[in-house]
Amino acid sequence: MKVYLVITPFFPTLTSFRGPFVCDQVKAIAQTGKYRVVVFKPKPWYSKGKDYEYDGVKVFRFSTFELPSNILPGLFDKLSSWSMERKLKSIGVPVKDIDVVHAHVTGTGFLVNALKRKSPKIKTILQHHGFDVLSLTSGRFYQYKWHSRWVKKYGIRVCNFIDLHVGVSAKTLEYLRNNSEIKINDSFVLYNGVDTSKFYPVKGLKDPDHFTIGCIGNFWEIKDQITLIKAVEKLIQEGINNLRVIFIGSGALLQRCKDYVAEYDLDRYFEFRAEVLHRDLCRFYNTLDLFVLPSYYEALGCVYTEAYACGIPFIGIEGQGIEELVLKENRQYQLIKSSDARELTEKIKYFINHRNFKPQLNRDIGINILIKDFINFLET
Repeated sequence: MKVYLVITPFFPTLTSFRGPFVCDQVKAIAQTGKYRVVVFKPKPWYSKGKDYEYDGVKVFRFSTFELPSNILPGLFDKLSSWSMERKLKSIGVPVKDIDVVHAHVTGTGFLVNALKRKSPKIKTILQHHGFDVLSLTSGRFYQYKWHSRWVKKYGIRVCNFIDLHVGVSAKTLEYLRNNSEIKINDSFVLYNGVDTSKFYPVKGLKDPDHFTIGCIGNFWEIKDQITLIKAVEKLIQEGINNLRVIFIGSGALLQRCKDYVAEYDLDRYFEFRAEVLHRDLCRFYNTLDLFVLPSYYEALGCVYTEAYACGIPFIGIEGQGIEELVLKENRQYQLIKSSDARELTEKIKYFINHRNFKPQLNRDIGINILIKDFINFLET
């Protein structure tokens, strides 16, 4: 059977749930029956992380060598590539037997290029999950021009050697194309699909006495949870008091949001929860009347499509990846301008008054259907 090698820094472990969408993607590729899928997850050279299994998928760890904080990427690429090839040999996968190498984010792209140089028949794929396709804002020195020039030059060199660029939205690939120095040999939009065996409607979990809004995301500036808090505050001031908002996530701005809620005596309306097991999210979504994530720099958040799969309407931001999936006639209800608390207030009010709103997207986002189309494209 043909070998499909996935190289990704994002894959869940028993203690961290980051990257469940990659796990679902890997399982869907394997379920096509066309490939033996092998998953490699890089680790720092000093890490003691070992191979492990998650949700039936074997994950192989190998060491990479780099300076911290994304300082001068590329200096030790040869050493990291050697480490990867050594790991392949140890598990009995010769480079010559690999048909496809699929890397996630540009920082791992050099690894697929190294394998391509060893075996030119390999089809190389680089999947982009965010708008910062070259990681220009990563690391402590990103504000310095010398650092941006180095990272940009390195990223362009990596991207120009790739056979197929995959974006989680068309908007993501647009950011790639905006750099005229990047040569795109081929491209494909692969939306973050949903495993509908994990996310589906469940009746009887909603609280009939409250209108419950959920929000899942790291408390970063771009996620903009404070806009949701201010929008709900306006609703309360208008006398709508049966509201409950549940945040799930952590991050630098979490305390700022908590402080705002406390300062304006809103505690009884808001709840802040830590990270939730991915397998428990289906139940969480089904307790909601509305999902809101006002993120204004979002390639395509899985949380929107997960909520949708559970039958929950959502509100996102105009101009982001999720707009590509929303029906045109529903954009007036489901999309707002970035950081516009007043508009968000009105959109939430709409859903309070239209609880029977049936969310729809303009395409099927089941992971198996999306992957089937992707594999067919790959093999044509």
